[in-house]
Amino acid sequence: MAKDLSSKISRDLIEHIKEISGQNANLCMQCGTCSASCTGREIMDFSPRMVMRMIQLGNSKALNLKSMWVCSTCLICTARCPRGIDIARLMEALRVINLRQGREVLVAEKIPLELLTEVPQMALTSGFRKLSA
Repeated sequence: MAKDLSSKISRDLIEHIKEISGQNANLCMQCGTCSASCTGREIMDFSPRMVMRMIQLGNSKALNLKSMWVCSTCLICTARCPRGIDIARLMEALRVINLRQGREVLVAEKIPLELLTEVPQMALTSGFRKLSA
């Protein structure tokens, strides 16, 4: 019975990510081109290829990774994917799910006042758009 429940949760997660991103993660053949191309892979906890595999398996741990927040959405992975998967959109879907669940990464009240005067306003704006609900 527990296995049936966990497989339903996995299917629900896969469908939810597909619905938000419009991408079919099952097209990924795990070639690793996305990870080799990624500009942020050194500071990610899991490479884009590994995140793709977690999404394919419906592993809910994909929702707790640092990698989705580190992704700069530079689209190099998307441009180089031999299967035409928009990997950046899949990362964005993971962020959206987190933000909809109230898990914010950037909270305005926690930004030091000194930083607010030094950081360009455009950087703050883009940070809020990506990292807060």
